[in-house]
Amino acid sequence: MNYYYSKNKENFYQKLTDDPLFSSLTDYLYEHREQETILRELKKEFSQNKFSHFLDLLIDAGLIKREERRYHLNFPIFDPKDYLQQTISAAVTIAEQLKRLSFDEQKLAMGEVIWAYCFEDERKEAYFYGVRNSRETELLRTTAGNEKYRFITLSSIEHFPLTLANYFFVQKNQLPVTKAFKELAELIGDVNEAYFFDQIEVIVDRIRKNKYKNRRPSIFHQSLLVTNTIKEEESFTLELPIVEKNNFEIELPTLDPSLTMEETAFLKRQIFSELSKKFIPHAFSYIKEYGTI
Repeated sequence: MNYYYSKNKENFYQKLTDDPLFSSLTDYLYEHREQETILRELKKEFSQNKFSHFLDLLIDAGLIKREERRYHLNFPIFDPKDYLQQTISAAVTIAEQLKRLSFDEQKLAMGEVIWAYCFEDERKEAYFYGVRNSRETELLRTTAGNEKYRFITLSSIEHFPLTLANYFFVQKNQLPVTKAFKELAELIGDVNEAYFFDQIEVIVDRIRKNKYKNRRPSIFHQSLLVTNTIKEEESFTLELPIVEKNNFEIELPTLDPSLTMEETAFLKRQIFSELSKKFIPHAFSYIKEYGTI
């Protein structure tokens, strides 16, 4: 089972779900959801010393409900099959409009308009839900940069390519540096993000004005080459498309207002996953510009 939750309580929920007890306990309560589970039965199943304390944490978090000495899951669990028709209907509505765009525009629209619709327009209230029988690929939208340029990558956990956005995601989350990222890590290490992208901004601006010449070795220049952000032929060119303004006119479907907050969040995630199969089968990177050069 996979678990999803609102960004405004991400650290809180992640700490709970990362505990090995969480999946075991929630799976057990789900399998016995038609039964009246009491504490004695839980302690018989879970003999860990910290179990009682962890159970109290989940009750305080509102994820498990204790009522008349009986314990039940207190968050919804969805099966994608139950929402397949709604998912396909909304995805088709959006896909028909994306097909009118160019190849790059489709991906840019997915990274900006569709991502915002599916993940950034969430209500401010906290939510938490589980998903059974999920075959969806977990997608990430990583971003790094400064006030002028944001470098953005859409990729999956399974296929996590070397890009500037992904590298700084690894650094900020203190994840292990894999072999693919080793060369860049040796170049820039844990460099300050704002300082690094201020130097990158100068290079990008000059390339866009056809005025860039690499007169001396530079870790900033080399990092752009290593990540395939720029390419050197007769002159230097940017390999990533740039979004200056959101000019994509896409009519986004209105979901059933009677859906719960969790259902809406779940359904939108399913919609994005369905669209990504066609429009982002592999990782895609781009630059978002704020201001003018």
